[in-house]
Amino acid sequence: MSEIPFSKSFSPFQRTQILSKDVKFVQDLFFQIGFDPFGAYLQVRNKKGIIETSYIQYQGAVRNVLQALEQIKSKQDFVIDWEKTPGNIYLNEHPYLMNALRYCDNIKDETGNPISFSTHEGRLVAQINEGIVENTLESKMVLQLPNRILTDFILITEHFALANHELIEIPPANIPFHVLANFNMQFDRSDLTLFLSLLYSSLEQVGLQYEDYKDVVFSDENIKPAPCLIFEKIDESNSLYLRVAQQLPNLSMEVLEQFNLYRFAEINEMEKRIRIRNLDLEPIESLNAHILSLLNKYSGKKGKGETPLVVDNLIIISETVAAAFIYQELPQLLTQYTIMGAEKLREYKIWAKQPTLKVSMNHKIDFFEGTADLDFEGEKINLFDAIQQYNKNRYVLLSDGSHALLNESYVKRLERLFKKKGKTARISFFDYPFLDEVIEEVASEKTFQKSRAFFEGFNDLDKGRAKLPSINAKLRPYQVQGYKWLQYMHKNHTGGCLADDMGLGKTLQTLSLLASFYPNQKKPSLIVMPKSLLFNWEREVRRFTPQVTTYTLYGNTKDIENMRNANLVFTTYATLRNSIEELKEELFFYVILDESQNIKNLNAQTTKAVLLLHSEHRLALSGTPIENNLGELYSLFHFLNPSLFGSLTQFTEDYLNPIQKYNDVEVTRHLRRKIYPFVLRRLKKEVLKELPDKVEQTIVVPMGEEQKRYYEQRRQYYAAEIPKQIGEKGILGSQFFVFQALNELRQIATVPEAITDGRIEGGKCELLIEQLMEALANGHKVLIFVNFLAAIESISNRLDELGVGYVSMTGATRDRQTIVDRFQNDSECRVFLLTLKTGGSGLNLTAADTIFLYDPWWNAAAENQAIDRAHRMGQVNKVHAYKLISEGSIEEKMLQLQELKKELFDNVISADGATPKSLSEDDIKTLLSK
Repeated sequence: MSEIPFSKSFSPFQRTQILSKDVKFVQDLFFQIGFDPFGAYLQVRNKKGIIETSYIQYQGAVRNVLQALEQIKSKQDFVIDWEKTPGNIYLNEHPYLMNALRYCDNIKDETGNPISFSTHEGRLVAQINEGIVENTLESKMVLQLPNRILTDFILITEHFALANHELIEIPPANIPFHVLANFNMQFDRSDLTLFLSLLYSSLEQVGLQYEDYKDVVFSDENIKPAPCLIFEKIDESNSLYLRVAQQLPNLSMEVLEQFNLYRFAEINEMEKRIRIRNLDLEPIESLNAHILSLLNKYSGKKGKGETPLVVDNLIIISETVAAAFIYQELPQLLTQYTIMGAEKLREYKIWAKQPTLKVSMNHKIDFFEGTADLDFEGEKINLFDAIQQYNKNRYVLLSDGSHALLNESYVKRLERLFKKKGKTARISFFDYPFLDEVIEEVASEKTFQKSRAFFEGFNDLDKGRAKLPSINAKLRPYQVQGYKWLQYMHKNHTGGCLADDMGLGKTLQTLSLLASFYPNQKKPSLIVMPKSLLFNWEREVRRFTPQVTTYTLYGNTKDIENMRNANLVFTTYATLRNSIEELKEELFFYVILDESQNIKNLNAQTTKAVLLLHSEHRLALSGTPIENNLGELYSLFHFLNPSLFGSLTQFTEDYLNPIQKYNDVEVTRHLRRKIYPFVLRRLKKEVLKELPDKVEQTIVVPMGEEQKRYYEQRRQYYAAEIPKQIGEKGILGSQFFVFQALNELRQIATVPEAITDGRIEGGKCELLIEQLMEALANGHKVLIFVNFLAAIESISNRLDELGVGYVSMTGATRDRQTIVDRFQNDSECRVFLLTLKTGGSGLNLTAADTIFLYDPWWNAAAENQAIDRAHRMGQVNKVHAYKLISEGSIEEKMLQLQELKKELFDNVISADGATPKSLSEDDIKTLLSK
C-alpha cells in the first residue's frame, strides 16, 4: 500500500512506526504507590521488582502515565538530592499524575493490593468530642464520604486521599500529609480557640463537627490583633526593659509569637456559631518603630536621657527616659495598647493592684441601692468617678500623684453590675450571683440574704417530693423536675422560659402547672401561640386536664365577657395584635407565650402588643429561644423579667456589643450564667433513659378559610353522588369512583394547591417547616414521609429557600443506597424526604430520630413500618414521630377508623396498601361525614 500524504498538522496523532530493539513490552506492569517521610511516590514495577520500560509500546492511560514519568525522570537526571531516594517520583510534587492514573486499572499499594479510584468525592472533617480527662477535648481528622466516614486514611496530594485501597478526591487540602495527623490530639477545652485558629490557618476546606455548633462561616471582615506593651523588668540600675507584641481575643500574647496563624476562629458560645476571620497582622518592626519614636523624644539629641538600647525584641531604656515616657506617653498609649507587667512600675508611682470595692446597700423591690467606692489601700474614690476617669485616661489619679492602672475586664464587670441612679449606685436583684466576684464576704451581708436564698433555692429543687395536681397523665421524672421549676418561678414571682427540646412535653408540664391553680383561680390565663397550634392546645386540655375550662379568642369568637369566664384563653399572635386595645385592659393570672420566638423583634407590632399585657405571672415556651442573635434574648426577657437587663441601650453596651462585635468570652459566660436560672432546657439526649423507644404524637392543622370552603363543596358533592353510584352499580361496582373521591378529599386536605393550580394553599407545609426548623436547630436529623408527589415538590421548594441540606426519594429514584448512605453519614444532609411507599421497607435510616408523617395512610401498619425505618437495630436515640392531620377533614376520620377498627384496615387494604379492597357503606359515610 502506498503511503498517503497528510498535512503535517496530523503528525502528532500518527502511530510510531519504528520500535527500538531494546524496548521491551512488560505484560504484568503495574504502578505502585509507596510512602516514605517525604510523601507518596510512584514506581513502575512488575512481580520481579522495579523496571525500566518505554511508553512507546503502550497505549491509552498506561502510555500517558509512562510518558509523563519518562519526562519527569529526564529532568531529575540533572538534579542531585541527597535526602530522597533516587528514582522515586513524588505525587505531591507532580499532582497532575493523578488525573492520568485515574484511567489506569493496574495501580497497587506496597503489599500488592489493587487500588482504584472512588466514585464518590470526600471531605476532610475535624470531629471534636469530650476528652477522657475532665475539661479536655479530643480531635480526630476523618474523611467524610456520602456513604461512610473513614478514620484511617492518608493524603496523597492536596486533592487526593488514600483509604481502604481507594483513591478519593477531596477539596484542596494545601497541607503536607504528615502535618494533618498533628490535628489528631487532646487539648484543654480552654484552648479550643487556638486549636481552631491553627486548623483553619492550615486548612480552609475542612468541615467541623463539634457539639451542636452550626456551620463554620468564613468572614470577609479581617481582624487586627491588639498591640501589647509589656514591661518585663527593672534592673539594678533602674533601667526599664520593655517589648511589644500582638494579642488576639481570648488568646495569650505568646500565641502569635510561637505559631504561624493566618486566620482566627471566633467562637460564639451563646449562638453556637464559629466565624473564621483573616488576620491583619502589623509587622512587629512597625510597632517597635512607633515606641522608639516616642522614646526618642526624651533621649539622645532631643532629650536628656540615653538612647534606647534594642536587643533582639527587648527595648532597654534608662531611668530618666523611662520616667518621662511613663508619665508623658503611657496615658495615651493605654487607649491603643494592652499593658502587661504594669505592677513592675511601682518605682515610677504606677499603682497596678486591684482596689477593694466597698458597698453599703439597702434592699428594694428587685434591686439594691446605696453607695459604692473603690478603696486604693485607704484612699476611697467614688465608683462612678473612678470609672469615668478610667474611661477618659485609662488610669485613675490618686492623691499622691500615682496613676492607678485598672484591669479593663474588672472595670467592664463593674459597669455591668452597677448602674448610677442620681447620687446612688444600684445593683439588680438578678446580678446577685456575680457580687462575690467583686465584693469580699458578700455571703455574710444581711442585705443580700433574700437574694441568696432565692438563688440557692434552685439547688434544692431535686430534694423532696412534689405535690402533683390531678391530671390524666403520669409525668416522667424530668417532667416532674420541670413542674417543680415552674412552681418555684411562680412562688418567687419571676418569669421563666421552658425551653425543652421538641417532643419532651412542654405543653403537658405547663398544663400541670395551670391545673394546680384551676378551676379554683378566678382570673383567666392567656396563652398566645401561632395559629397552627390552637387546636393542639385545645386537644391537650381535653386529654390531660378536662376539668379546666377554655375559650378560644380567634376569628369570629372574640367575646371578652365569655373570655373572662374561662380558665384558659387561647389566642394567636395576630389576634392579640389586632385586639390589644381590649386585652391590655384585662388583668390575667398568667400570660404564656408558646413559640415565644415570635416576639424576637423588639420593634415589631406583635412584640409591642405582648408587652402591653398585664398579668401576675409570665411564662415562655420555646424549643429555640435564640434563633439568630442576642437581640432576641433581650426581647424575651424584657417580657419575662424586665429588670433583668434594664434598657436596650444598657443591654447593648453590657452584652450585645462585647459579644457580637468583640466575641468577649468573659461577657458571654457572664450572660449565660445570668440567664441560666430562668431558662430550663433539656435535650432529648439528656433524658434518653426516661423516654420510651418510640413517642408518637398527632398535630392537628387547621385548614384555611378558602381551603375549608373548597373541601366542604367537594365533600358535599361526593356525599350526595356516592350513594347514587352505589344504588346504581352496587358497592363493588362503585369501588373506583369511591376511591377517586376519597383520594381527592385527601389531596385537598394536604396539598390543595396541586389541584387548584396554586389558587388555594394549605397550612400543612408552613406548620411542618416551623416544627422542622426547631428540630434541626436542636441537632436532629429528620425523615418526612408523604403520600402525594406534589407534597414532595412543595416541601422541597421550601427547603431550598431555607438552604436546608436534604435528599429525596420517590418510586422513580435510582441508586437509592447512595442517597441513603449520604443521609446516614453526611452531617450537612439533615432531612430525608420520601414517599411512604418507597420508604416503607428495605431501608435503614437510623441517623434520624425525628419523623413527620405529612398525611395519614389507610393502613396504620404501613405508617408503623415507615417509623421503624428509624426505630430499629442500631438506633441509639429515642424516636419521635409526628402525624400531621388537617382538622375537620377526611384525615381525622381515617385516624378514627384506624383507632376504632384496626381489623378493618388489615382486611380491606390490598397487599401494597395502595387501594381499598372493600369499604362498607357505613365506613364510607363516616369518611364523608362533616
